[in-house]
Amino acid sequence: MREMFDRIAGRYELLNAVMTAGLYKLWNRKVVRATGLRPGGDALDLACGTGSLTRALAGAVGPTGSVLGVDFSPEMLRAARARPAKNAEYRLGDATDLADVPTGRFDAVTIAYGARNIPDLDGLFAEMNRVLRPGGRAVCLEIARPRGKLSGAFYGLWFDRIVPKVGGLISGDAQAYAYLPQSVKAFVAPDELAVIMGRNGLQNVTWDRLGGGIITLHSGTGSLDGPR
Repeated sequence: MREMFDRIAGRYELLNAVMTAGLYKLWNRKVVRATGLRPGGDALDLACGTGSLTRALAGAVGPTGSVLGVDFSPEMLRAARARPAKNAEYRLGDATDLADVPTGRFDAVTIAYGARNIPDLDGLFAEMNRVLRPGGRAVCLEIARPRGKLSGAFYGLWFDRIVPKVGGLISGDAQAYAYLPQSVKAFVAPDELAVIMGRNGLQNVTWDRLGGGIITLHSGTGSLDGPR
């Protein structure tokens, strides 16, 4: 998995723009709004990839705040550091084991398009809750299978057929973009994801569908409670 993401790091953000028709920037803004971050805040962006969301969070907290981006792919982090923000730092790490991050450190913790690549979802959300201050916000943005017939038909055409071909052509790695629709199909349903977040201490968990139902945005409030 790590080697796959290392291979596509150089074209990753370009492909995100192509595959979402540029809508990924709008969805990033929705994540930032869901965090409730204000100038001077501190945020953690897990599975940060090339830093698109990390930079958006850095803009929200301003020069008096800070953002830490964590990813397990050295090449993704290399690409992120090539577009630096003064108040953003990047670190190699495991989203399910943030041993070097103090408890209650952050006002917001985010993960975008990364949860479905993490087998231990309980470990992920338990750590997100642990490093949040009480009352802070955890936000998860992810791809999902839509429910409607029209959006479902579009999803089947776009993600199952077009994305693997276009992704393979632009990135030069057909295997990586064949993995994308497979990983979405194997991922838990949105309501089940909300349950997992709640049982790991996050409170008031809500979720919404974006982009005609193919994107979900989950959010929850940090608490002192651990996994239940």
